[in-house]
Amino acid sequence: MRSTSRRASRARALVLLLLFLVGGPAFADGSDDRRALIMLRVLAYDKQLGSRAGDVVRIMIVAPKGDDSEAARWRAAFAKMMKLKVDGRSLSIMTYELDTADGLDRMLHDLKPVAIVACDGVTRRVGVEDLAKLTRANHVLSYSTREWEVVRGVAVGVVPGKEHDEIVVNLKAAAAEGVKFDAGLLQLARTVGGS
Repeated sequence: MRSTSRRASRARALVLLLLFLVGGPAFADGSDDRRALIMLRVLAYDKQLGSRAGDVVRIMIVAPKGDDSEAARWRAAFAKMMKLKVDGRSLSIMTYELDTADGLDRMLHDLKPVAIVACDGVTRRVGVEDLAKLTRANHVLSYSTREWEVVRGVAVGVVPGKEHDEIVVNLKAAAAEGVKFDAGLLQLARTVGGS
């Protein structure tokens, strides 16, 4: 009887482990985790981080209203990293459901995040150029996983490459957002836009 209960316990543990590993849309996969970690590393290369962040690095995940799937993956990825520090500062992660550009502007002004993650669909709702105006006015680093958005005005992207993800930096956009990257990051990244 004991061996049967042990087998049942092991089977339940295995099922729970498999459910955790397979997960659903709210679980970050390995690429989400890697991209979130890269974003934190990129922030550590910002020479202006101290003047923009204070004691806490606030990151706002921005998702279009009614579409939380990508934001949920980002939250799950960042949740695994909450014990990490960025240049000695603790992390705070928040989510904003984008309805209007004015609403986002108010949130950026009031909550003062250091960076935003623009989820898929955000730039369809407000446009890359309008998003860039908001992040520049509020000195917030903009981040995406779509290269075309970086080319058009988002500051940083981690995008799929031929063999692995690549960091893409729009130098002009980053400077306009109040960010000055250390040369070490620029050696690792591919740059677009002016200097």
